[in-house]
Amino acid sequence: MNLNRRKLLSWFGLGWLASLLPSSLVGCSEAAPPTASAPPSAPESVAAAPSGNFKAIGTVAQLNKDGSLLSSDKKIAVVRDPKDANKLLAVNPTCTHKGCTVKWEQSNKEFVCPCHDAKFAADGAVRQGPADKPLPRYAAKIEKDQVLVST
Repeated sequence: MNLNRRKLLSWFGLGWLASLLPSSLVGCSEAAPPTASAPPSAPESVAAAPSGNFKAIGTVAQLNKDGSLLSSDKKIAVVRDPKDANKLLAVNPTCTHKGCTVKWEQSNKEFVCPCHDAKFAADGAVRQGPADKPLPRYAAKIEKDQVLVST
């Protein structure tokens, strides 16, 4: 086979184009799979939460006794709203800085990261860095003495 420079370059161009096609198609897909390091996505507000997809986290008695509830998988923390004790606030307790599990401090009414001392309000808003993103929020409600959270 006798190849001149023009024919050789066209073959290289065709090969290069063919190698980019699969990655271009993947980039145009509807959704990429979630990464393991990213916290689970959650509704930004109670109003954005899907209806009917609630799971029990604990009882109202436990919440009143301990001041907070943490789901068994440690992916949901629930506290009473410091501004209105009749309302519940639920957040993902994974610190948005380095991924440590934040702890609820009842005395200061805030979540505190044990790793780097980041502080979050009861609704997940950042009060003190190094974290610069709020904790993701979930919808929460009380039904028949059970604390339920939308996931």
